[in-house]
Amino acid sequence: MNGARLRGMYYLKAAARCAPLAVAAGFAVATPLPTPPCGTPPVPAYASLGAQPAMAILRAEELDAGEWRPSSCTGWPAASRSRVVVALAGLVRVAGGSETLLAHAGAVSTLSTVRYWSTTDKKWRPLFLDAAALAGPAEGGERRGDFRPSELQAGRTFYYWVDDSRSGPLVYRVRVLEHSPYRVTLAEENVSPVRALGLTLFQPAALQTVVFAQRQANDVWGLYILVRIDRQASSFIASGHEASTANRALALFRHLAGVPTDVEPPAVR
Repeated sequence: MNGARLRGMYYLKAAARCAPLAVAAGFAVATPLPTPPCGTPPVPAYASLGAQPAMAILRAEELDAGEWRPSSCTGWPAASRSRVVVALAGLVRVAGGSETLLAHAGAVSTLSTVRYWSTTDKKWRPLFLDAAALAGPAEGGERRGDFRPSELQAGRTFYYWVDDSRSGPLVYRVRVLEHSPYRVTLAEENVSPVRALGLTLFQPAALQTVVFAQRQANDVWGLYILVRIDRQASSFIASGHEASTANRALALFRHLAGVPTDVEPPAVR
């Protein structure tokens, strides 16, 4: 059986399994609408230093009921409509400040070491099988060394390639929205469509993430990650995808914070 068919079968099984899991995990309970730290206190509020980050997970019906629209500081159009939104917020200790955070973000080659909890397999597994920085946006483009913090200046755009352990080869675009000694904002989205069984599951830009890092005091930073799956994503596949999205977001949070990514507990069991 070829890889595309295996991945397609995974998505179909995951959708079926995650739907009841979402109810069991309490996703139907009213959750405050996510608000990133852009001149106002974040929602959810930062979890205390050393604790599991606070988390909000919302589906389309909850977002519509609350008339949620992305904040302008995300760079997402106000008219964007989402099937799933996940927000994580916590305080982390970062020696070296913004340069250390950017070094973690730019070290694309280390993404192959990141692990997340698979609710389908019931175990920790690699997020990506391989990863590399790219010189340009083409999927088969020239690989280059990891991005240095000095390269990640506000207004610049970068690309990287991954072999996702579930969906195969993908290219992501990263835009540096802010870069100062006190605040860093990075926005990323998929450039490649995600396909399986001949179907396009996620169009380009259907998977979007914005990372906000803001200095609180000395070497303590507030780290806030906002992830969305656009409404254009396949409704059958995206439904029930909250658990996977949350666990992948937590893996990214831990990677940027410079802590082990496969420590208990996961975001969603």
